[in-house]
Amino acid sequence: MLTLDALSRNFNGQTVLNAVSLDVPQGQVACIVGPSGCGKSTILRLVAGLDVPDGGRIVLAGTEISRPGWAVEARKRRLNMVFQDYALWPHMRVAQIVGYGLRHLTRAERDARVTALLDQMQISALADRLPSQISGGQQQRVAIARALATDPDVLLLDEPLSNLDVQLRLDMRMEFADLFARVGKTVLYVTHDPLEACSFADLLVVMRAGEIEQSGAPQDLFARPRSAWIATLAGYDTRMAGHLIPSPDPAEIVVVIADQPVTLPRSALACEAQPGTSVTVMLHPGSIRLEPTPGAMGENRLQGRVRRCLFEGRDWRVTLGLGSAADATLSLMSPRRLAEGEQVEILFPPEAAVVFRRD
Repeated sequence: MLTLDALSRNFNGQTVLNAVSLDVPQGQVACIVGPSGCGKSTILRLVAGLDVPDGGRIVLAGTEISRPGWAVEARKRRLNMVFQDYALWPHMRVAQIVGYGLRHLTRAERDARVTALLDQMQISALADRLPSQISGGQQQRVAIARALATDPDVLLLDEPLSNLDVQLRLDMRMEFADLFARVGKTVLYVTHDPLEACSFADLLVVMRAGEIEQSGAPQDLFARPRSAWIATLAGYDTRMAGHLIPSPDPAEIVVVIADQPVTLPRSALACEAQPGTSVTVMLHPGSIRLEPTPGAMGENRLQGRVRRCLFEGRDWRVTLGLGSAADATLSLMSPRRLAEGEQVEILFPPEAAVVFRRD
């Protein structure tokens, strides 16, 4: 349905997009995630027709709509965009805003379409109000209803939840998941929040410095990130330094962490590495258990001593000293506080680890 083919864009001699290629199937929700300045909003502007690429092309439903020096006018593309600030006209009523793109219809047809959209977005009671008279979440629904009014093939959303408070963002995630499932549109959604994206994405695209670092189903990216940076983005905030030693089993690797060997499946290794290579073992905090005393054998275990224990609102963040030199920072998913100096063991299932080369 939507294809970005080696798309590039430069500003003042700086590369903002570097040969980005992406296919979004019809009816799928693709979420682009990345830090500020990585190029994700530039992609939306190019797809929307608000800018022209310096290289590559954009194809929509089999028809080329943009290439260097040429582009189909934005108003002639079968797509609509929801902006970060919603861009609602302050002097118009909600019903007028939603129906603005339907002026070619008869009054009766336009009113029927607007009524259906307001009902679908659960904002029928707001039809006669001005944008200044409704909340941020309600303004968001109005902006989406306006974008859906002309029945576009593709819906573009640029950080649509960034201006909302924390609880409303959580509520809107669920609403978006339901909405996208109902309307069945192809969606290109930009956000800096990976958890927000995973709430409804069929395809998760992680960008950094103008390039796609990894893309695929959200579950796959979270289970097997390709880089330490993506792992951190996915919440793998436990890092342990070590080095590889020879393994007697070709299906496994052995990592020595603070003089303690840990056996992991070879699939945990996200890079080419030989014995002697310095690596970083990363874990999601939810996969770790701490035991105050030695337990039964059978799982990977590391001995450590508590150096600090800080309360972070729900969890305790514990800094452990492993051996004489290495530190591992662990986020505990329980309210139990550990005493400074306490001897503990770290337990984790081998398949939960990801291993990267340490530069």
